[in-house]
Amino acid sequence: MTEKAKYLVLRLSYIDKQLHDEGAEIEYDGVPGSALEPLNDAAIQAKAKATGGKVPVVEVPKSEGENLGDTGLGSDEDLEKLRDEYEALFNEKPHHNVKAETLREKIAQKRKDLGV
Repeated sequence: MTEKAKYLVLRLSYIDKQLHDEGAEIEYDGVPGSALEPLNDAAIQAKAKATGGKVPVVEVPKSEGENLGDTGLGSDEDLEKLRDEYEALFNEKPHHNVKAETLREKIAQKRKDLGV
């Protein structure tokens, strides 16, 4: 069984015959475009294949007070920012061994649930 590619939608997008809001987390088997940020290894590989082996870091414009998380793939500074954002949303610190990818997924889901 292969892992399905998961992405964070960076802007309002019509994908796979469906309209997806910014911040939504989706599974998509097609060729990912610039509006999709990879959230797991399958998505990273699909994005690399679509871009000729390079996964570009996408600059996401942020409105005041909004923080969608960093688009980098896991530096210590990025992980710390994700931990801070998780703590702000969930009112608790994340487990000390949690990976950046997992934090991104949980943050995206919580934002979706809150309608943010």
